[in-house]
Amino acid sequence: MSNQNKKGMMNFIQKEEIIENLEDFYDILKKIAQPIDTLMYRGVKQSSYKLIPSVGRITNVESKPLSVEDEKRLLELFKYRAYPFLKEYNNDSIELLVIGQHHGLPTRLLDWTKNPLIALYFAVEKEFTKNDTDIYSCVYVYNPKNKVELGKSFEPFTITKVEKYVPKHWDKRIIAQGGLFTVHPNPYIDELEHEEICKILIHKDIRRKIKEILNKLGIHAGMIYPDIDGVAQHVRWLRSNEH
Repeated sequence: MSNQNKKGMMNFIQKEEIIENLEDFYDILKKIAQPIDTLMYRGVKQSSYKLIPSVGRITNVESKPLSVEDEKRLLELFKYRAYPFLKEYNNDSIELLVIGQHHGLPTRLLDWTKNPLIALYFAVEKEFTKNDTDIYSCVYVYNPKNKVELGKSFEPFTITKVEKYVPKHWDKRIIAQGGLFTVHPNPYIDELEHEEICKILIHKDIRRKIKEILNKLGIHAGMIYPDIDGVAQHVRWLRSNEH
């Protein structure tokens, strides 16, 4: 295992660590096992991807970042057009954002999981293509120190600091993925930065092997997406050149 930065992280690991196999990943988890009830993980295909919510990655017709009013308008349109599916959440903005995020709506939410193996799967889930310029995938490890308060609700458009939110378990995917979110007060220009965030880097040459080992451990598309789409995706992968 190699270390890239001499600055300590969470008093356990470096700011950036490079793993060469799954055993290295487990070694890092052992070092950061405490306090386990506050740690959050996020896996991304390329390590250059910043911790910016999806609504901060799109622009308006003038190629400018969206405003809060633009974002509220997106949610209102979603709420109006999806009303038959959202009746019981009609007046709960944070849950509406969760549902919208789940179905592809750009929001100020950023997905995390409490399960490090789930995050690792998301990091290696999709194959690199010729358009991917990075050589590393990445698992972010975030220790916000404060425990997430279950059942806590708030108005997402008036917050002044990054909040954490655990959604109601209305969807099997959220349950399977151990999903939770950070909610960002200014998602259009601010990347989530915190002294208690580190990056575990996975070289592109070992991504396929790690995905195969995760499959043996029961971490695969059929488990991550516990529906017929997930089953089909897993079966397709099992018979693909990638596997």
